[in-house]
Amino acid sequence: MDSNHTDNGNARTVVLAGGQLLVRAARHSVLARAGLDVVADVSEVATAAEAAQLYRPGLVLVDADVSGGCVRAIRRIVERAPGIPVLVVALELDQEILLAAVRAGAIGVVSETLGAHGLLRAVEVALDGETIIPRAGVSALIEQVRGTQQEYTSVDGFELQLTRREADVFARLREGMTTKQIAYELGLSAVTVRRHLASVARKTRQARPLTLALESTS
Repeated sequence: MDSNHTDNGNARTVVLAGGQLLVRAARHSVLARAGLDVVADVSEVATAAEAAQLYRPGLVLVDADVSGGCVRAIRRIVERAPGIPVLVVALELDQEILLAAVRAGAIGVVSETLGAHGLLRAVEVALDGETIIPRAGVSALIEQVRGTQQEYTSVDGFELQLTRREADVFARLREGMTTKQIAYELGLSAVTVRRHLASVARKTRQARPLTLALESTS
């Protein structure tokens, strides 16, 4: 490893990971014109992690559609090059992408809709060690924290410990709302609603055998 590399990364260097070739070329050009040194330009998860470990850049810029998976890429980079910030570029701001990226260890997400100036601004802020959470995404993170708080809810006669979000979703299902209606009212995607309902169903299945076992020993 080069003696100029430090544990905190090289301040004005960037590794580009993922995205179509022409898209990466455009980003490379934008960063280079701003005086940033793109030390590696790779297309997939494994090489992104290797480049981060080898070059210790100031930042790894990961495309949300990186080959091998964005979350996997973030985790691999964080594992192999701890302390190196990872910023995700997504086609548009998506709360699920933001939450998944942050959970995996990214410092934030920037939307391509902001254009070259917005991308460069986000990169500069990230290089200064700041997080990149779009204003519209802050509420999603707050809701995620609130949604992990536990509460007890009766489901099919069982007292289950659900997250607040699971309870919110299930209560609306009981009211006869469809998945789409629940998603709209709670500001979630239909996929997220179905995931919460699947979690409630799983907890119910887990509680049922336990109850039967207790009854059989009474």
